[in-house]
Amino acid sequence: MTPTESAVAEIWTELLGQAPPSVDDDFFELGGQSLTMVQFLARVEEQFGVELPIDVLFSSGFTVAEASKAIDQGRIAAVDDDELAALLKQLDGMSDDEINELLSDNA
Repeated sequence: MTPTESAVAEIWTELLGQAPPSVDDDFFELGGQSLTMVQFLARVEEQFGVELPIDVLFSSGFTVAEASKAIDQGRIAAVDDDELAALLKQLDGMSDDEINELLSDNA
């Protein structure tokens, strides 16, 4: 499970009162309703700074995996080219161990 999927699963657990059995289980089949979905969208915007369009969740399936994918795409789209170039330059100067440590700190 990716860090984003773990965070989404945690939000779902809080909102639905149960952990999703897998990242591919549908939100509504697990008991989610439209009000719960709105609460989820608000939590995503608060936690990730990404405003997810509702149609994205309906067109691709409202699962942990698809919601996480939409969140990650939104986060990437929010990074401007200069910031991305600076981050890539910083990563290029790091060893594999340093990158792994950085990733484990953010998980």
